[in-house]
Amino acid sequence: MRNIQKPIMKIQLIILLFLNFGVVCSQEKNNTENDSIIWTKATCESGTQQAEIDFENGKYVCYSYGLIFQTESPEFIEFLNDYRKKKYGIITGNAGCVVTDYTKCYSKKMTKLVLKKFGPKIFKKSKKEAEKLFAKKN
Repeated sequence: MRNIQKPIMKIQLIILLFLNFGVVCSQEKNNTENDSIIWTKATCESGTQQAEIDFENGKYVCYSYGLIFQTESPEFIEFLNDYRKKKYGIITGNAGCVVTDYTKCYSKKMTKLVLKKFGPKIFKKSKKEAEKLFAKKN
């Protein structure tokens, strides 16, 4: 019985070594340079360029980021965002808490372009217009 166990243990040891070697080799070939499109394409420069492209195509996206304290009702916020989109073509809203260089630079450039096109008080102006319409509606 002892004579049979020694060759089986040797075979098990050899198989275990080959499996470990395979795992080690597969780990070494991990290429992180272009591992993700997000990290290679989502730069500040590409965010600024995309904002310019979107603006030229009439797509005005002005999202805010982070936690916001709203004094208005969710119904009014939805009405306001819809109003801005229909009247001015400006898409507004909150895009969450994750801010990247891409989104920060996109937002900064887009806001600058929108303010230049519609005037420096477009957001206050459109909010007042929406408040009047919302009050009449309710």
